[in-house]
Amino acid sequence: MIEVKALKPAQNHDPSAEEVYRKAQVEPTPSRWPAALAVIVLAIAGYLRSLSSAQAEPEPQEDERGAAPKGADEAKAEGEAQSEAEVDPDETGSLAEKDLPAYDQEPGTGGPGVPMPGLADFLGIDSPPIDYEQLPLPPFVRGYIEFGLGRVSNDNGYMASDGSWTLSGHVGSSGFHFGVIEGGVPRLPVVVAPFNPVIVVPEQPDPPDGPGPVEPEEPYPRNRAPRLAGTVQLGNISACQTLLLTMAGLLAGATDADADPLTVRNLQVSSGTIELTEGGWQYRPTAGYYGPIFVSYGVTDGVATVSQVAVLRVVEVLEINGTAGDDVLTGSECADLIQAGDGNDIVDARGGKDTVHGGAGDDVIDGGAGDDTLYGGAGNDVIRGGTGADILFGGIGNDRLYGDDGDDRLFGEDGDDFLDGGDGNDQLWGGAGQDSLFGGAGHDILLGGSGDDVLVGGAGNDELSGGDGNDQLSGGEGDDTLYGDAGNDVLDGGAGNDVLDGGAGDDTIFGGTGDDTIRGGEGNDIIDAGDGDDAVDGGSGDNIIATGAGQNRVSAADGNNTVIGGSGTDHVQLGAGRDVVRLGGGDDTVKAGAGADILFGEDGNDTLFGESGNDRLDGGDGDDTLSGGTGDDTLIGRCGNDILDGGDGDDEIDGGAGDDTVLAGAGDDEVVGGAGDDVIDGGTGDDEIDGGDGDDVINAREGDDVVMGGEGDDIVVAGDGDDDVDAGEGDDVLLGGNGDDTLDGGEGDDVVNGEAGDDCLIGGEGDDVLLGAAGEDTLRGGEGDDTLDGGEGRDTVLGGAGDDVVIGSLDRANDCFDGGVGYDTLDLSGTDCSVTVDLTKSKAIGIEIGEDTVLDFEALIGGSGNDHFIVGSEATALTGGEGDDRFEFDVPARADNDLIHQILDLQEGDRIIVKQYQIHADAAAGGTAIDPFGETYGATGDDRPFRFRIEKINNEERTYVDVFVAQQEDRDYSIEIFGNYKLYYC
Repeated sequence: MIEVKALKPAQNHDPSAEEVYRKAQVEPTPSRWPAALAVIVLAIAGYLRSLSSAQAEPEPQEDERGAAPKGADEAKAEGEAQSEAEVDPDETGSLAEKDLPAYDQEPGTGGPGVPMPGLADFLGIDSPPIDYEQLPLPPFVRGYIEFGLGRVSNDNGYMASDGSWTLSGHVGSSGFHFGVIEGGVPRLPVVVAPFNPVIVVPEQPDPPDGPGPVEPEEPYPRNRAPRLAGTVQLGNISACQTLLLTMAGLLAGATDADADPLTVRNLQVSSGTIELTEGGWQYRPTAGYYGPIFVSYGVTDGVATVSQVAVLRVVEVLEINGTAGDDVLTGSECADLIQAGDGNDIVDARGGKDTVHGGAGDDVIDGGAGDDTLYGGAGNDVIRGGTGADILFGGIGNDRLYGDDGDDRLFGEDGDDFLDGGDGNDQLWGGAGQDSLFGGAGHDILLGGSGDDVLVGGAGNDELSGGDGNDQLSGGEGDDTLYGDAGNDVLDGGAGNDVLDGGAGDDTIFGGTGDDTIRGGEGNDIIDAGDGDDAVDGGSGDNIIATGAGQNRVSAADGNNTVIGGSGTDHVQLGAGRDVVRLGGGDDTVKAGAGADILFGEDGNDTLFGESGNDRLDGGDGDDTLSGGTGDDTLIGRCGNDILDGGDGDDEIDGGAGDDTVLAGAGDDEVVGGAGDDVIDGGTGDDEIDGGDGDDVINAREGDDVVMGGEGDDIVVAGDGDDDVDAGEGDDVLLGGNGDDTLDGGEGDDVVNGEAGDDCLIGGEGDDVLLGAAGEDTLRGGEGDDTLDGGEGRDTVLGGAGDDVVIGSLDRANDCFDGGVGYDTLDLSGTDCSVTVDLTKSKAIGIEIGEDTVLDFEALIGGSGNDHFIVGSEATALTGGEGDDRFEFDVPARADNDLIHQILDLQEGDRIIVKQYQIHADAAAGGTAIDPFGETYGATGDDRPFRFRIEKINNEERTYVDVFVAQQEDRDYSIEIFGNYKLYYC
């Protein structure tokens, strides 16, 4: 049976009903419906009466083309072919125009007959025919009605006849459906309207000429409908998958007893959409729906159609299972659960939140887009997370895990694994084995686990932990945190402000650029902090620490540490042990702790503390501060204005060039100030101090010290103890302090004060001032115009070469004064009581001064008492000072007559004594007045003992007394009195 869902009329006939309808809307015409209906009813009735007498088929005969009539089998085959031909090729419910029946065949040939006369001819009406095309009716579809004795199976929507027939159709349908009943009866054209069908039956033409009726052929075999095996199961798909519904899949389990080819029609789905495509129908689920999907459709053999249902399920997680072999599995764009099973499998999970189990074997797994969880299982697997926040487990074996984009978590587990986090904030665990972990871009966490691992953080602020084993950690760019943990690890922070902790073991740590925090931990570590403001803690052990540019802080516990500073400012604190520190450039600070440490400040203004132990401190260039602490230390300031503190112990200190301050501290120290104006404090102990060049200030303090001032104007305080001081060149000041000191001013105009103790003071070259102070001192003025004061005690004062001044101290002691070579002066101006100085007997006696021995003085200065000066054959200048002084000249006869004694301050009350004569300038005292001019140049004074004259020298008047006591011809000697005096003698 052939089902005609809709037929299109030929395109070469009169205007369509749609066109007529549109035209009627423009030009309304009078209604013709009553007449038309009456005509139709009468026509149908007459036509049926004419057919009731024709019951037999004509005998088979050749048609006009000479073809024999078809038999039953041929007719059936032709019917099947025609049925197949009339199947809706595009499932739109209509046939193509080329499939419409033609009307050019003769009646009785099995094809359509010739067109019948119109109703007007049949009824004998000569009125103009009704133009049905002009009626306002919906478009008509031309069809055929065939009559026969067969019946239609499985469809009540068809019309058939067994001598009397009924026209029926689906209630509420948009049109009638007409079936074809097997048989050779002629087909009549019918017009099927979609809504209110009207059948127009034209007048039956006269039968054609030909042989008479023939016996009817055997009827065709009965058609059997397709058989179904139950609901078709189409499996599961994910919400983002599409499913191709193929003809073969939908016909699964369907059979046809007649061996007719089966097809499907009228597909409908309970949810989602279907679209015709190459190879079938593409099904797409509705977004957000999970559950069963029912596909309803008809299975047809071209005649009969049976309803069928196929079921598929949209699942949130699609489960895909592999085999024990080498599988290639592909997931969906949604969440999949893929069990690859054993074998070397290849899995492409694609999009969605997938879970993949690779199982045993060397698997290749690609998670694709989505937040995936991927298990490699046993074997050497290659796993890629793809985009999304993925979790990857390598399992047993030497695996390669790639997180790709997203915040991933990678677990290498057992085996020597390779983990690459890729972009995103990833977490990588190497697990057991010698693993390689690469964080990639993002803030990553890398845990190496047991084994000798390699961890590379890459860009971002990463956290790396090597775990057990000898690991290599590289932070890369960003502010990273690296933990070496146990083992001999290598840590490289790279760029950024990193935190690096080597943990236990002999670690090698590179801070790189940035402000890093580094902890070496236990073990003998090597640390290179790099540039930046770093904080380094070497921990315990014998560490090697190097810093770069920046403000660095370095510390280490007990151990023999080596620290190498960079160009920045380093602050170093070390524990007990033999430490070596080279600080490089910058203003550095070091505290070396206990032990024999070696510290080099090098460039910069450094501060070095040796603390306890026999330390060696070298400040290098710059204004350094060195503190040796306890122990026998060596301190070297070198260039710069340094401060050096030896502390307790027998220290060796060299200030070097620069204005240094040296504190030797307790102990027998050796100190060299070096070039520069140094300040040196010897502290307690028997010190050896050399101020070196420059104007130094040296305080030897307690102990029997040896001090050399060196070149420059030095100030030396010998301090307590029997000190030996040589001021060297320069105008020096030496203070002996307590103790029996030897103080040598050396070259220059020195001031030497022996202070307490039996001191030896040496002025050396230059105009020196020597003060013996308390004690039985020895003063040697040396060359130069010196001033020497023995001070209290029985002193020996030697003026030496030069015009010296020796000050008689009021010590009531018996001193020895020797003016030495030169014009020397004995100064007793400090006395208040009468003093007698007899140069003829080399004595100076007074209550205040004692009985002193005076030698080689050319000038005497008295005090405020009534002093008595006795001079002999050596020219002497006398200054009596206050008081009624007596100037007695005891000149032997053998003296040179050119001898001239001087009185520099003759005052009233003073007396000049020459043998038995006294000369004075006091008129009230009486005596013979002498006319200086007459007595000198006149003839009457030849027998007098004295002759007086006044002379003017450089605008200063002098009064001369020429003595003629021993001889009258030539004078014995002369007395020069400063000033113009009228003298009297008696």
